Amino acid sequence: MDRLATGIALGLILFVTVVIGVLTVRGHRATVPRHETVTSNADQEIREIHIQEDAKGGRYRWSLDAEQAESFPGTGKTFLRKVMIGVEEPGRKWKVTSEEGDLVQDTKDVELRGKVVLVSSEGLRVETTVLRWNNADGRAWTDQPVTIYRSGGVVTGSGLEARPSEEMTLVHGRVTATFGGAKATAAPPPVKKGKS
Repeated sequence: MDRLATGIALGLILFVTVVIGVLTVRGHRATVPRHETVTSNADQEIREIHIQEDAKGGRYRWSLDAEQAESFPGTGKTFLRKVMIGVEEPGRKWKVTSEEGDLVQDTKDVELRGKVVLVSSEGLRVETTVLRWNNADGRAWTDQPVTIYRSGGVVTGSGLEARPSEEMTLVHGRVTATFGGAKATAAPPPVKKGKS
């Protein structure tokens, strides 16, 4: 019996030693993760782009920031990633964020895609998956589902058209609206980015 207990103890010690040895050797030989090289036909690739401009005779100032921009030859468009657009008018500010988008270089028209969120200094919050801006007309629109939060009210629809300079907004499709009361939900709290 003592021989069996000793054999089990030695086997266990040997097993633990082998496992520790293997883990140590593999830990020292750990491969560095491979970075896949992505080829792009982009004419230019820029990290951290910032554009700022006064528009419409100085009535407002807008800015566009993106983590990355790629310009493709012959398209006249710049593809943007992690986009933030700011608009400052007298008495109010707007901020729109999205995962990606396109900027038409000649017209400054913009299409934002992904999780598109517009927040104003007046407490308005708009969420959708696509938002387009026609710079010449001063018109923003989407044909995708939209949710609007403001002052305890929630409005949902299947599209939106807005002309900020005319202070006009239309919500399209089957519209539902809830104002105040237990059914109304406030805008979701802003998501804070954690440190990576």
